[in-house]
Amino acid sequence: MLYSLSISNYALINVLDVEFSEGLTIITGETGAGKSIILGALSLVLGQKADVGVLRDPSVNAVVEACFRIPQTENEIGQLFDQNKVDFSNDLTIRRIIYPNGKSRSFVNDQPVNLSFLRSLGNALIDIHSQHENLLLADADYPVKVADAFAGLGPVVDHYKKKHRDVLDLSARVCSLRDSCDQIQKDLDYLSFLYNELQAAKLEDGEQEELEKELGMLEHAAEIRQSLFQITAILEEGQMPVLAGIKEASRIAAAIATQNPDFEDMLVRMEQVRIELKDLAQECTRFLQQVRDDPGRLESVALRLNTIYSLQHKHHVQTIGELLAIEKNIARKLDEAVNDSSTLDELEKELEQAIQERNSLAGRLHQERNDCLKDLSQQLCTRLALLGIPDAQVDFVIQKNPSYGLLGNTHMEIMFSANRDMFPRELSSIASGGEMSRLMLCVKSVIAQNSGLSTIIFDEVDLGVSGKIADCMGNMIHELSGCMQVLAITHLPQVAAKGNAHYLVKKDVIEQVTETRVLPLEGEARVMEVARMLSGSSITSAAIQNAKELLNNKL
Repeated sequence: MLYSLSISNYALINVLDVEFSEGLTIITGETGAGKSIILGALSLVLGQKADVGVLRDPSVNAVVEACFRIPQTENEIGQLFDQNKVDFSNDLTIRRIIYPNGKSRSFVNDQPVNLSFLRSLGNALIDIHSQHENLLLADADYPVKVADAFAGLGPVVDHYKKKHRDVLDLSARVCSLRDSCDQIQKDLDYLSFLYNELQAAKLEDGEQEELEKELGMLEHAAEIRQSLFQITAILEEGQMPVLAGIKEASRIAAAIATQNPDFEDMLVRMEQVRIELKDLAQECTRFLQQVRDDPGRLESVALRLNTIYSLQHKHHVQTIGELLAIEKNIARKLDEAVNDSSTLDELEKELEQAIQERNSLAGRLHQERNDCLKDLSQQLCTRLALLGIPDAQVDFVIQKNPSYGLLGNTHMEIMFSANRDMFPRELSSIASGGEMSRLMLCVKSVIAQNSGLSTIIFDEVDLGVSGKIADCMGNMIHELSGCMQVLAITHLPQVAAKGNAHYLVKKDVIEQVTETRVLPLEGEARVMEVARMLSGSSITSAAIQNAKELLNNKL
């Protein structure tokens, strides 16, 4: 429920603080006093568009703050907070600030929120019912919502909405994955060819360097053998082989060392040189035996390297390591293609199951809506009779749509006739404004307990009504206050007398500045206001007596 409203620097309002209670609160005042201004300010915290023109002082911010108390059993609002990642509390303070530059900011419990969230929250908190709202009756979804509220189908509708969202989510995922699979399928043959080609090559990391070294050896085998032969000849053969000379030099050094120990180091070094040269000669001999002209091996190595070079060129890389990484990546894509195909099959089955469940829920909703329509029509006609339309006929045309939406696949139209001898026709084409207004009030009264709303505001819905019908309308509005908070802006004394609380909206000139104020009325002040509504500006004793009787006999 709405328990307080604070407004500053808005239109004719300088500063205004109003506290509201449960039950029926009446708001009265002369035309132009500012009742609609208060509703306009309230609409700002419900997410309506802001206009810098409402600033009383164009150099100062306008601030509207509304405080609500949410029932512990309310789940829909809590879910709305969860979906928008806003902290929830059962005491909500909604504040809207309008800046002189035309921009605005919105806060819920001091947490910044966007207007989209604020509008959704406002729709769940308050129903502002005005003459203009009667257009809802022509909205294609509204009759369905009325039937749902009347039949108490809220939990089933919530379950259906969740399943419908699941269907939409799964459909999007299936479409996305199917597109991905289709694209991969187009590339699959080429990817498989590349993978098989790399697999057939049986590449090994480091292989290229070894092959390039071997190829160099095979291509220059004759030159290498000639060079090795020459080195061996220098060291071991010819007229003056190096090893023989070193050996003789070593013998002479040994002889000197026996005569003078200082030459022992020379002997050791010379012997080391001889051993090293002998080892080099032996190694050259080994290489000489290993290096052979092998045209077959040369061709094999060249072909292997050509295969490697060709793969590197194709994949725009320079090493076998990079080719192996590409091979691994292609293998992963091929695996993903298989997995995606399997996942797609699973998702399609899940989607099919979700569609079946959603359609089943939609079928149940359609049937239960259809089942409640006769009783709903009778209750509406009974209440319309109380409001001065005794021969009203209200019928519902219900059928199934081929497509599914947030409310299922039910399409409904309200058919209406105010006269017994006229066949009901589509509501908007036959009902007058007064008839639409009274029908809307009847609709609100029959669905009140299951509507889920905690607050409803009636904005002069009783225009053009008087006498006994006005009294019945007042009773109907008061009846609503038994299950929700009701605020009624009215010009009818019969309605005003039904309230648990009464506020007067008054326009005064204070220090040559026009200002709207809201005054609580009790006791004699309330009697005088009801009397004014009965007799106009000249309040008679009869009007005062009549006002007392109305207030003493609320119901």
